[in-house]
Amino acid sequence: MNVEKIREVVRRRPFRPFVFHLDNGEKHFVKHPEIVVSVEFISTVDENGHGVLIAPEAVTAIEFTEVEVLIPEQTTDEP
Repeated sequence: MNVEKIREVVRRRPFRPFVFHLDNGEKHFVKHPEIVVSVEFISTVDENGHGVLIAPEAVTAIEFTEVEVLIPEQTTDEP
């Protein structure tokens, strides 16, 4: 995929989480805009906190996702 197109997605505000679909079938979820996009690689962090390098030409699609916000249930301690 074109590097400028990827940068445009990352720079959008408000930021929307997305998934990179790669030509080898892998998917990489990007939940924050703090990724590095250069001509040679995309550097991001996977769901487990591990660094991932992706070749821009390996990106076949970008799918926007919605982040599910979980709000803990309020508990009351009644005597």
